[in-house]
Amino acid sequence: MNNVNKALEPVEWPDLAPQITSRYITLDDRDGLKVHILEALPDSNNHPSTTYPLILLLHGFPELAYSWRKVLVPLANAHAGYHVVAPDLRGYGRTTTMIGPGSASQVQYQDALASFHMLNIVEDVCSLVHALGYSSVAMLVGHDFGSPLAGHCVVVRPELFESVVFMSAPFGGVDSPSRPQASGEGGDNKAEKHSVASLALDITTALATLQSPRKHYTAYFSTPSANADMLGQGGKALYDFLGGYLYMKSGAWDGNDTHPLPSAFSPSPSISELATDLAMLPEYYVMPLHESMPEVVARHARADARVTWPKHDEVAGGVYAAEFGRTGFQGGLNYYRSALSPPPPERIAQLRALAGRRVEMPAAFISGARDWGVYQTPGAERKMREVACSSAEGAQGMQQEDFVLIEGAGHWVQQEAPEMVVQELVRFLGKVKGL
Repeated sequence: MNNVNKALEPVEWPDLAPQITSRYITLDDRDGLKVHILEALPDSNNHPSTTYPLILLLHGFPELAYSWRKVLVPLANAHAGYHVVAPDLRGYGRTTTMIGPGSASQVQYQDALASFHMLNIVEDVCSLVHALGYSSVAMLVGHDFGSPLAGHCVVVRPELFESVVFMSAPFGGVDSPSRPQASGEGGDNKAEKHSVASLALDITTALATLQSPRKHYTAYFSTPSANADMLGQGGKALYDFLGGYLYMKSGAWDGNDTHPLPSAFSPSPSISELATDLAMLPEYYVMPLHESMPEVVARHARADARVTWPKHDEVAGGVYAAEFGRTGFQGGLNYYRSALSPPPPERIAQLRALAGRRVEMPAAFISGARDWGVYQTPGAERKMREVACSSAEGAQGMQQEDFVLIEGAGHWVQQEAPEMVVQELVRFLGKVKGL
């Protein structure tokens, strides 16, 4: 059997409870996307015809459906039972796009970027919901890049989602594409006047001119070399890189003493102020200008032997290393490239129509208290709570009790503190459902 067919077999990964199953769903309306999912139903499910409310979990980078393995079963068993589904998103893991009859391919840097635009991934998610046989989702949860993806889902299709939980990355709303600048405008160096793409370019320039030249990780992830850099020689080198990278972003690393950056309290920080603030972030977010991410991780690992897979995660590390060694990172990296690039022309009108729309359903935020993701974009968490998740009449949509920072946990909160994450998700969903 060839490698392509092997890749499409249901997986039997370690650390998966017997209640978790693996299968594939082909989305015929999404260029033949064959989506790999992990799913769990209540352990008392003796009636296969019973339909339970759907919980959908969206992973981030560099993660997989497997990243939700510790919460799938407890969520399925909560309340009167849920159908909990975690897909490998487009470009990740066992999910593949059919290029030709019976063929699948690794994502390449030169491939068309439009399929990785946020709104295209939103359409993947909504198509998956319908393919699962549902017309609504009880709770949509997104972690890391899955968080803004969840935000775009609920803004684009509010009728499909009953509640949403953002994890680790605050959702500040849909950005409007920039319009051509009128003669005489601009030149004031204020970040608020920039589109995402132009702001990223200006911050990249400003970071590079600091006394200790730096670069933003998203700019690095968008380079042609990032995929090959991170894959390295594969095998142990890839395993060690992933272990060090995940450790440095976890609550265990000493460098994650998180706090809001000073410009978070400025109504209109300048580009230079933002660059100075961003340089305070750990090097996995704002890197030395002339180092790759594996070089950053390796330097810290040489200085601290703890910068590797914790003993209890070594087996899981083997899964991540094997999967990304097989697929490469380019699929996930293209999400960042797309976010920093001008949108496809056919998406501009849609984005402008969505800009300014608010999250209309109950919303929560969960993160590790030692996760810099909460603060890496100055002011983002305040914008999420006070603007993006407020009603048009100004009523706050995210209540204080639903903004949760879990002590001791870092960026990989659903893997570092799964019991607390489940507790908060079940509490929030119970409140939404009036249980």
